[in-house]
Amino acid sequence: MKRLYALLLYLFPRAYREEYGEELQSVFDLSLDDAMRSGGLEVARVTLRELSSLPYAVLHAHLRERRKKKMIGKFASHFDFEPGSRNETLAALAPFLFFGALTTLLTWLKVFDLMPLWFSILFAVVLWGTGLTLFVIGFRKGAPRWFMPYLGVPLPVISLIAFNAIVNPEWRGFPFLTDASWFATTFVYQGILWVWLLLSVLLIFLFTRFIPRLRPFHQRLRADWTLLCFLLYGAMPFVIVLSFEEFKREEPFLLLSFLALALGGWLYLRSTTPWKKFWSLLLGMTIAMSIAVMGQTLLYESSFPFTSFPLWTTTLSTVIMWIWMVLFMFISAALNMTAQSRSHGLSHP
Repeated sequence: MKRLYALLLYLFPRAYREEYGEELQSVFDLSLDDAMRSGGLEVARVTLRELSSLPYAVLHAHLRERRKKKMIGKFASHFDFEPGSRNETLAALAPFLFFGALTTLLTWLKVFDLMPLWFSILFAVVLWGTGLTLFVIGFRKGAPRWFMPYLGVPLPVISLIAFNAIVNPEWRGFPFLTDASWFATTFVYQGILWVWLLLSVLLIFLFTRFIPRLRPFHQRLRADWTLLCFLLYGAMPFVIVLSFEEFKREEPFLLLSFLALALGGWLYLRSTTPWKKFWSLLLGMTIAMSIAVMGQTLLYESSFPFTSFPLWTTTLSTVIMWIWMVLFMFISAALNMTAQSRSHGLSHP
């Protein structure tokens, strides 16, 4: 009877079975064990009771699962944005405007005690809840165009974790850079630091090709070679925040940088040709990084009054960071364009 009941549990929906299957089986097994101590009649009564209530439970579980899917599908349908629509633009620019600029603005107000604690806590809850919801819906929707910056947001974090996990903290660089200039040493160091960001993009491109469920997303990447660049563009907010590490009162410049990134994203969504989209992203990234350099210059004296390192090393390090991001943009574009041209070559021999 225990084996039979275990087989009958497969009549329940899969999600319901995975959540409650072990519990139902345990309750039935314990009930049957208790009944066996009282005799065969009690065993028959318990078995009849459980089996007679099973059809209604199965039907109720299927109806509940159907209603749940219908509600989720109805909610997710609100995110079927038309390309170029206002809703798509707002969703795509949320990482720069809502999670970037608005969060920075509220943090700035908090510095001057202009925001109560309860509002700060409420905003943090709304921020995380909205971010997680958009992530889940974006994946369920198959990663549409508006979702590309969201995929790029965690890439710098992955790059930093990979760098710290693989590179020895006592490493002093390559031997051939011993007598090299500061620029060459910093250029190589930042390349090693951020190359994991590019590798993450390459892995996304490759994995979506070989995993059947992700192949439609891969086909969209190849149909529009700027999508990988837009994905990489989503990494820029964290990169800019990192450039202001240990600076004080950097909120106004962060705010302007996020608005510049939003401008580049808006121009990208409004552009109709691939190269206009590409140059829109480069423009937004360049303006944002230029604002970061300006902010570092103006905040240097107040942030590091007793430091011994010169200002130019900080600002030039940010410029080198921008150079690497531009290179990654061109490499991502070249990767997708090459794959696209090969696909056309195979289809038109």
